[in-house]
Amino acid sequence: MRIGDNIREIREFEKNYKRSYVAEKLNITTRAYANIENNIADITLKRLEEIAEILGCGALEILTYGQKKKEFYQSIHNNEGNRGIIKIDQSGSESTLKIICELQKELIESERKRISLLEALLKENDIDF
Repeated sequence: MRIGDNIREIREFEKNYKRSYVAEKLNITTRAYANIENNIADITLKRLEEIAEILGCGALEILTYGQKKKEFYQSIHNNEGNRGIIKIDQSGSESTLKIICELQKELIESERKRISLLEALLKENDIDF
């Protein structure tokens, strides 16, 4: 995968930003930014760092995004036929399970807050749900 492809995937799937938003932050036209994502325009290290800052990640993360994604996908869908089940080594200690439970609780609480906020916005704008 090339740099532009990595930038586009991070922008679309990780950050949910529009091209026009990133282009505006870079002070360039949307077309010029699209050329970066479409691997038409060459990208300087300085521009890569600017894009990384806007996307809230490091330049190295952008450069290695495709490989990291591939490695993650392979760990989920490995050749042992685990069919997407992640095996957790529980032989270490109970602390690993406690951490997982705490993270799950935080995630659930975060989603509850998000739902409450969305419900309030819907009510505020007189939208039935």
